[in-house]
Amino acid sequence: MNFVVAFKGEAHPLIDFYQMEKRVHSTHSVFQNEHHTLILSGPGRKNAISATETLFQMEDLKNQGWINLGIAGHGSLAIGEAFLSGKVMDDSSAECFYPPQIFEHSFGVSSLTTCSKPSSNYEMDMGFDMEAHAFYKTASQFSIRELVQVIKIVSDNPIHGLEKVKTKDVTKWMNQHMEELDELVAQIDAASATLQPDLELETLFSKLQQMHSFSATRRYQLHNLLLHAKATGVKMSKIEELFASANEAKDAMKKANQFLEPYRRIR
Repeated sequence: MNFVVAFKGEAHPLIDFYQMEKRVHSTHSVFQNEHHTLILSGPGRKNAISATETLFQMEDLKNQGWINLGIAGHGSLAIGEAFLSGKVMDDSSAECFYPPQIFEHSFGVSSLTTCSKPSSNYEMDMGFDMEAHAFYKTASQFSIRELVQVIKIVSDNPIHGLEKVKTKDVTKWMNQHMEELDELVAQIDAASATLQPDLELETLFSKLQQMHSFSATRRYQLHNLLLHAKATGVKMSKIEELFASANEAKDAMKKANQFLEPYRRIR
């Protein structure tokens, strides 16, 4: 999961919850563990775009999960309430996005408008922030839109103005929603995993092709053979051994198919 968060006060609960550690980076503050990466973008559209692009370039993997988490003003929701954006708009563009809602979650859903500067012109049933639209447009270039979501915590509304917001309050509000956020993150990560290539299989596929000369047909057959081997639970190292002991591609394929035959039978 990739998190794009504007401010450190918003990010601290995520960093603590997922036990992420700071990673050395030349341009951004980045925090990471084995499964999650968070980047601090700073406020505004340009910063959101830069941070999102930077995070993608670090891993260069398509169809990962992306979440923009942060605070937002809202015209009708209570302070500290969390909502997921079902429509993301921009006050300087007619372009809007509708993040597909395919996952189960307990968040309310609201429209959200990204503004050029903090706004105190609250509109009923509408959230206001400074990054979401730019984030969503950028992240959608790197992943299917179902895996790109925007979640905001209400920091100010007509009763409680932006000038009253304190960092310690932001951290407290964020902490209150970590458990329900984690449930959504788990679903997005699971969906993302089904779209990722099998890196072990693809690495071996390339390695075996360097051992022998394969025709286009045999390359196709080789890829299918590796898929079958993986599905039956055979260790990829054993397949590699068989190919290394063969004299040519035809012989290697014959040995591997003979080895796999017992595993293909229905037991």
